[in-house]
Amino acid sequence: MTSQPADVMAAMEEFLARIAPFDTRPGAPVVSVEMRAGRVRGGFELTERSARALCEALARYTDPDDNGRCGDCGGHLDRNLQCPGCGHVGGVFGETILHRAAEIANRRDG
Repeated sequence: MTSQPADVMAAMEEFLARIAPFDTRPGAPVVSVEMRAGRVRGGFELTERSARALCEALARYTDPDDNGRCGDCGGHLDRNLQCPGCGHVGGVFGETILHRAAEIANRRDG
């Protein structure tokens, strides 16, 4: 999904409208945000509460491609929970594969 500049503006307007009923000081803007993308421009006044809500929302965001870190090298795991850097497979899936591979290797050795 590719966001267009108007989508970003609409998302910000929807976010602010959603939190507005809970703002105890709605007429006291403390931050001005100007958004520009090509010819599309928009501006928003944030109160202390709405600015804090935006900061918290941004801090809590997790990218859908963030599948955690590799337990071996610390790199990012891909969608298959495999580290592109070292090849290690992480998570429960990876542990299951490693355990099964060890069982098979022990059968061959013993």
